[in-house]
Amino acid sequence: MRRRIWIAVFLLVAAAFVARLVLATRDMPAALTAAQFETLRTDLPRMRAFLHRMPKGGDLHTHLSGAVYAERYIAWAIRDGLCLRPADWVILPRPEGASAEQPCGADPAIVPIATALAGGRGQGPYDLLVNALSTRWFVPTLPVPSGHDQFFGTFGKFNAATGGADWDSTARAIAEMVADQLKQYDADTVQYAEFMVTLFEGEDRRRLAQALTPEVTGGAITAETPPAAMLAALERAGLPDLVAAKAAQLKDLTARIDALLGCGTARTEPGCAVTYRFIAQVSRNAPPAEVFTQTAHAAALVRTAPRIVAGLNYVGPEDYRISLRDYRMHMGWIGFLAGRDVPVALHAGELWLGLVPPPDLDFHIREAVEVAGARRIGHGTAIGFERDMDGLLAEMRRRDVAVEIALTSSDVILGVRGKEHPITTYLSAGVPVTLATDDAGVSRIDLSNEYFRAARDYGLDYATLKTLARAALAHAFLSLDERQWQLGRLDSAFAAFERKVADGLPLKTKAALVARAMLPKGW
Repeated sequence: MRRRIWIAVFLLVAAAFVARLVLATRDMPAALTAAQFETLRTDLPRMRAFLHRMPKGGDLHTHLSGAVYAERYIAWAIRDGLCLRPADWVILPRPEGASAEQPCGADPAIVPIATALAGGRGQGPYDLLVNALSTRWFVPTLPVPSGHDQFFGTFGKFNAATGGADWDSTARAIAEMVADQLKQYDADTVQYAEFMVTLFEGEDRRRLAQALTPEVTGGAITAETPPAAMLAALERAGLPDLVAAKAAQLKDLTARIDALLGCGTARTEPGCAVTYRFIAQVSRNAPPAEVFTQTAHAAALVRTAPRIVAGLNYVGPEDYRISLRDYRMHMGWIGFLAGRDVPVALHAGELWLGLVPPPDLDFHIREAVEVAGARRIGHGTAIGFERDMDGLLAEMRRRDVAVEIALTSSDVILGVRGKEHPITTYLSAGVPVTLATDDAGVSRIDLSNEYFRAARDYGLDYATLKTLARAALAHAFLSLDERQWQLGRLDSAFAAFERKVADGLPLKTKAALVARAMLPKGW
């Protein structure tokens, strides 16, 4: 009897051994790569280098203007003859009618940026300007007491370098920014990006918003104002024509980007292989008439040019007073205007206790999902404060709503890092998660850095990071065929990467890694 027990135990152990062996060797390059990655946890420089080479799918949450590094803005500003106000480090356009003798006007406090940064003494002002246009070396002061204020304050400082007074100059700037980012993504082994961009502003936007008169809205615009009546008024005032004109402009814009990169020619530059789409961003901290008008324009533009503009998103600090006051109204408008056919990603739950009162923390993510119909949530940091968190997580899992996690951004803006960040909460609940940069230039990072932080700070293993990379493409705002094609590209890239890692390992190391992979996790 005892002998039979020992035989049974032996057979069970042998079966478990064989099962582990089969599992470890089923895809030998992937298994070796995963095992090799685990050995890098005590060698962080090598882990960072590994993740830089690893395919990372896509970056779904990136603001184009905030993605560009300050150094590029400064170079473009010098080239274009822009001005600088050194007192607060704001880049300014040249005044209309300025003379050659005074290209920045008569105010001695505003000077040509090239002059301010010229010569051997220009390095000091240059460094201070880079710091002002980003969060580099940020130190709290009374005027700027937090990373939150520094982060959001940078946009007004470099805004003049992101466009001009007319579409032609704006399109040139956007094309240069996109080309610059596509090259960066190519170097960072990222194959897809969705750039949030403002595509409706200026006099056309203001004029169209004026169509929402008190006669149309019945007085002040509130959550009870019929959105159908407002949409009809905008359409009568010329919304379809403005959308058609913008779609034509965007077609020309993509041609400009291809031309800058030489795509399809003998001089093709890195970046041409990176697929991109635009996300029409709506400034949420504007008067109600302008927010509704922007949203209607964005939704119509997605329907008109879906291969260029893939979806819409609300931008601007979620904690500002207008955003907080109008949040529920905004979510209702998005649900009405986007319907079921316009993809929506929303900044929601980019909040924390102390930044806003508790009543503003417990419903933003849920309303974005259930009322606005968001397919992706940006940040979602405040999930722990939501009413019935577990029920909301289950609903997000059921609806396949992905969360765009930006670890550095949450750290800089909200001070949320380490165990307080909910990335593992989302993962353990089965909610799709992908990593994103948010504003790589302002934060001075790249997408590899976010993968590095995920591995270093939260212990995510290679298989999980690979899942996050796939999630970026599985939840991209692309047609089903395009998503499948992108996923196929990613699978091929991973296969090539894993073969290269495996082929570079000595035979002795391979045997040791296979043996380690066969041990139960945690041994």
